[in-house]
Formats: sequence, structure tokens, C-alpha cells
Amino acid sequence: MTGNLKSVYLKLVLTTFFWGGTFVAARLAVKEAPPFFAATCRFSIAGTCLVALTAWYARREGTSFPVPKGLRELALLFSLGVTGIFCYNAVFFTGLKLTTATSGALIVAINPLLTAVLSALWLRERVTLTQGLGLLISLLGVSVVISKGSWAVLAGFAFNKGDVIMLGAPLCWALYSILGKKALATFTPLAATAYAALFGAMLLLPAALLEHAVLGGPWPAFSWVGWLAILQLALLGTVVGFVWWYQGVGRIGASRAAVFVNLVPLFGALQAALLLGERVVLPQLCGGLLVVAGVYWGSRGNARHQAVPALRKPEGRGPERNGAEGEAFPERWEIRP
Repeated sequence: MTGNLKSVYLKLVLTTFFWGGTFVAARLAVKEAPPFFAATCRFSIAGTCLVALTAWYARREGTSFPVPKGLRELALLFSLGVTGIFCYNAVFFTGLKLTTATSGALIVAINPLLTAVLSALWLRERVTLTQGLGLLISLLGVSVVISKGSWAVLAGFAFNKGDVIMLGAPLCWALYSILGKKALATFTPLAATAYAALFGAMLLLPAALLEHAVLGGPWPAFSWVGWLAILQLALLGTVVGFVWWYQGVGRIGASRAAVFVNLVPLFGALQAALLLGERVVLPQLCGGLLVVAGVYWGSRGNARHQAVPALRKPEGRGPERNGAEGEAFPERWEIRP
């Protein structure tokens, strides 16, 4: 393995480490502030950085800042903000206020396969038998996680509210991913994500104001720990994660890079144990292994039928290059907001 590839793999591992840490950071943030306020802080910072990066790359490439042409493109970008930023983070932060970071990480790990299934229904993409089996295994794992391995909980639907709310996160992400594939026909991933973050922050702000009006009391304020959590979510989990992920996908291909996503629930559980003192009980461990095994199995089946996507620049829509190493942006839509 060349030193260059070692750097790519290290960045991919660190990216999944940052993404696993978002569950811990969000759990810390909502201990100090309501969910919509925390989400607004995260994407006000991330959106500003992503817009600045988009403008910087456009100027470096000698192109203008990518602007949507017409109401249809604007509506598509706005829908990314609704599904992937506003709705996803509403259930993400609310769920983590009521459940553990470990459970959240294990539940959300089902993202890739749920996206594949909804893509088949909406975009008429092919779902292989291997993917279908992988999804069933993952769903079984999620059932074990949210029921804590108790048949009585399953039979009586006596689930933790936070776990149930967290189930909405993979659904929101799947919708965001499907819409993202449409957006990437005309926008680079960086530009599309920047618009999504910008529109999402615009939607989260009034929700945070309404949340404060309903809850009452003084305006929320973070301690230094809370601000570190917000900065981790905004800068490492969103901005740095975006750039490094697409550098990796551009170098080794989407299918090979997708395998690294299986590290996210592992890193999430490890960081939750170290930083929050959460214990991974046996049902969570067994359920988590089933989730990861199902995602890995389904991803292998997908890799056999999927060629590495062509690398191209959407015509007239801004920067083609990504990061300091200059890799091209692929069409694969995998960044986690």
C-alpha cells in the first residue's frame, strides 16, 4: 500500500470516527439545550463553512458560485434542507435526548440499506436478493436493540420513546439520499450540501424560536463542553467529514469506501462508553452485530452489481475538485449531514 493510499484510508477511518462521535456530541448538547436550538447552532456554523468552501473552490477553479436555475432546481435544493437537515436533525437530537448514544448509533446504522430499498421503490433501482436479506438481518438487529432483547417489550410495544423517534432518522436520510441523487445531476456534492445546510438552518431557526416560546424560561446557553460538542458536530462531523469522505471515494471508489461506514456504530458505541459512561448490554451488542452484519452483507451484494460511478463536473455549476489533493467529486451521495 502506497503512502498516499494510507493517507486516504486513515482519513476514511477518521471520518467514520467523527460520524460515530456525532451521537455522543448530540447527547451532550441536548443535556444543556433543547433539540432545535442545538441543531440550529450546529448548522448555522456548518452551513456558513460549507458556503464559504463552495465559494472558495469556485474562485479557485475560475467559475462563479453555483446558483439554481429556475424554481424547480431551487425547490429540489430546498427539499434537501427539509429532509436531510431539518427533519433528520429534529428526530436525531430529539431521539438522543430520550435514549442513549449507543442505541442511536446502532439504529441509524441501517441507513444504507433502507436507502437502497426506497431507491428501488422510487427510482426503480434494482435491489438484489443479497441486499434484501441484508436488510432483513439489519431490521432484526434494530428490533433487538430497541426491545433490549425482551419479547415482552416487542409484544407490548413498550419501546423507549427515544428509540422509536430515532427510527425516523434512517427514513429521513433515505429520502435525502434519493433527492440528492437528483440534485447531483446539476450540482457538485459540495454545492448541494452547502445549500441543504443553508436551507436547513433557515428552517431550524424559527423552530428553535417556537421551541423556546413553548418551553419558556431563559434563552439556552452552552457550557464549554456543550460548545465543544456543537463544534464537533458542525466542523468534524459535517464539514471535515464531507471533504475527507469525498476525497476517499474519489480515490478508491464508492463501493470500497462504503465498507468503512460499518465502523460508525462501533465508534459511536466506543465513544459513548468512554465519554458518557454508557454500558453496552448484551442485547445491544447482539443487535448491533446483526445490524452491522446485515449492512455489510447487503453492501457486498451491492458492490458486485455496481460499477464505480463516473467522475464528472456538472456543466457550468462550479468546482470539480475536492480538497487539497484535488480528487474529483463522484456522483455517489453518501455524506452524513
